[in-house]
Amino acid sequence: MKFRTVAAVAAASALTVTLSVTPSQARNNNPTAPTISNVKTLAEGLAGPLKVAFGPHGNILVAEDFAGQLSSISPTGEKKTLVNAPGKEIVGVSHERGTTYYFENAGATGEEPPSGATPALLKSINKSGKIHTITDITEFEKTHDPDGSTVYGVRDASASCLADAPWMQSTGELYSHPFSSVPARNGVYVGDAGANTILHVNNHGKVSLVKALKAEPITVTEAVRDLAEGMGLSVPDCMLGHTYWAQPVPTDITIMGNWLYYTVLPGVPGESLSSGKVYKMNLHTKKTQVLATGLSAPTGIALDKRGNVYVSELFGGGISRIVNGHAVSVLPAQMASDVAIHNNKLIAGTEALTPSGKLVTATIK
Repeated sequence: MKFRTVAAVAAASALTVTLSVTPSQARNNNPTAPTISNVKTLAEGLAGPLKVAFGPHGNILVAEDFAGQLSSISPTGEKKTLVNAPGKEIVGVSHERGTTYYFENAGATGEEPPSGATPALLKSINKSGKIHTITDITEFEKTHDPDGSTVYGVRDASASCLADAPWMQSTGELYSHPFSSVPARNGVYVGDAGANTILHVNNHGKVSLVKALKAEPITVTEAVRDLAEGMGLSVPDCMLGHTYWAQPVPTDITIMGNWLYYTVLPGVPGESLSSGKVYKMNLHTKKTQVLATGLSAPTGIALDKRGNVYVSELFGGGISRIVNGHAVSVLPAQMASDVAIHNNKLIAGTEALTPSGKLVTATIK
């Protein structure tokens, strides 16, 4: 088992990784936090608004994952369906220079995830509304499988110890699940949450590897054992104190200048866990820095025009700004699934795992 969809993460299904409990970081009363005003609910009743993006003509694009739809919401809240693919997962929406990008993955969210190398299509919609399939990301995964030899779980346990808990060690499976995208002048960058990679797709549909993410180290503690047992998984005494190498699932990406920013959710089941991280990587040197740790299921990331980093935390307090490695709450919300910023306008998907997800707008001062 491993990460399949963010909704599956939220339901604590399809994951093998249990992480140590860490205290939530301080999120309030920080004088450096920006002022958020003019908060409005632009649309509600959305079926899993897991990804949002600014679209053309002032409209906002919403990937309604649970319905297999891509929708456009006007500035007055009027909704128009752009893509309707029942039984498919529609996610990873982004827009640039008149073109909208999104993924159509096999299997609807909330259902048993498909097994094996199923289609994971990167598609585009042009100004005329014509849909074009750019490439199948799965083909790259089948050819290269960048994490296929990576050992996840406990690497140094004895054979007899592993025999008591075989689920605590595995290698990367052959599986592609693109979940986030960001357009660039020379193509589109992709966060593949199934393959644990950052990819690039050029304007001709050729896929290349940007970065294979490194496994995240977690110490197996009594707290981890308690969490695992709550999922019906046994952790023997011999595993305590060992390092569990968690799958580094990328949940969102964005770009500013030569830097690519991304969030990692290392397979965290349970609302009480805060083990997510924010990284930034130089696209030329591949030098990578950790910007924040201790996040509660970060699934969205955005930057304002000053370069400030904002994240949405699915199991946290809503939308936060990263200040000196800490998440400072700026827009409280339940089940915040994504965040996007353009000029001084912020949009977010909230209550994303309820029957009535919302699209919220706000102004950054």
